[in-house]
Amino acid sequence: GEAMDTAGYPGLWSDLVPDGSLAQIISLVLDGWDTFKRPASHETEPPITKRFCCWLRSQRDRTRLPLRIDCEVPVLDATAGREVGRMDLTFSYGWHEKVYFAFECKRLNVVDATKRRRSLASEYVHEGMMRYVEGKYARGLDKGGMLGYVMDGDVPAAIGAVGRSITEQRAALKLKNGGLELSSILPDDARVRETRHSFDSRRFVIHHIFVAVG
Repeated sequence: GEAMDTAGYPGLWSDLVPDGSLAQIISLVLDGWDTFKRPASHETEPPITKRFCCWLRSQRDRTRLPLRIDCEVPVLDATAGREVGRMDLTFSYGWHEKVYFAFECKRLNVVDATKRRRSLASEYVHEGMMRYVEGKYARGLDKGGMLGYVMDGDVPAAIGAVGRSITEQRAALKLKNGGLELSSILPDDARVRETRHSFDSRRFVIHHIFVAVG
C-alpha cells in the first residue's frame, strides 16, 4: 500500500537533493558529454541542450539511475501561477516537484566569422548565476548548477575568464568563498568547479561544469 511504499523509500520525500545523487548527476553529465555528438560551432544553447537532454536520458536508462531529466522546465510563481522563467536542464529527485537540481546552460568562447573570440563570461554570470542569486530558480534549495559549453574547446581559458568575472561581481553574487574553486564533489576533475554563496540566512552552492565543444 501507499504507507508501505513511503516507509520503504523515505529518501524520496527529501526536501533537498542528496549529495550522493548530486555526485551521480555530475558524473552522468561528464560521462554523457564524452560520448555525445559534438554540436556545430554556430549552434546556440537551446538546440544543444535539447539534444543533450535526450542523450542523457538514454545514458540514464542504461545506468538505471532514479532521476527524471527534462529541459526548458517552466518555473511557476506559487502565488500568481504565472511563468517566471524556464530552467534549461533539470534533474528531478523523489516525489516533491520542488526538489530538483537545475543547470543553467551558457555558451563560452564563441568564435565569430572573423575568428574573433568572445568569452561571454559576463553573460555567464549575469544571465546565468544571477538566476539563483535572485531566487528565480532553486528557491528554497541548497544547490544549483551551471553548464558551460566551451565552443572553441579551450576549457582552461573559459574557466579563467569566468573566474575573473565572478571575482569582479563577488558582492552581487553574495560569495562566501574566494571564488571559482575546485569541486568538493569531484576534486580531481578540472572541468568541475564550485562557488559558495550566502542568500540571507541560506547557504547555496553553485556547481559549475565546463565541457569542450570545439
